[in-house]
Amino acid sequence: MPKVIQKEDPKDPGVMGKVRNYLMLKRKVDEMSADRDSLKKDLIDLVDTEGEPDEKGHLWYNLPEEVDGVNALQRQRKVSQRLDADVAEALLKEKGLQDRCYKMVPVLDEAEVMACLYEDLLTEEEIDKMFPKSVSYVFLAKG
Repeated sequence: MPKVIQKEDPKDPGVMGKVRNYLMLKRKVDEMSADRDSLKKDLIDLVDTEGEPDEKGHLWYNLPEEVDGVNALQRQRKVSQRLDADVAEALLKEKGLQDRCYKMVPVLDEAEVMACLYEDLLTEEEIDKMFPKSVSYVFLAKG
């Protein structure tokens, strides 16, 4: 039996109306996000060139007047520290401290686990328990 296409009720836009609205809003959000990102870049450049640093190294740009409760722009300084493994290894080796400062950590050899499966030392069910699957979905409007 052929499907009958019903005329859309303006109070209930139906699937086609919802898809049209969704795509229109997605386009607007994408355009607005691009505009926002462009403005943000301009404001960052302003604070970087004309901002004044405080005692913590943050840059502040005071606005000439308040805008929607905002009276200043800030580029907040964030400091992160990471390990330079090559420098650490060389320095600890030079000082004879590598045995004290390194510890051996067991790491699962997944290739060896699969070899055990192929040798019938593990079953498919056991592998499934060790490597549980997860399913997720992504919503796309395709053309």
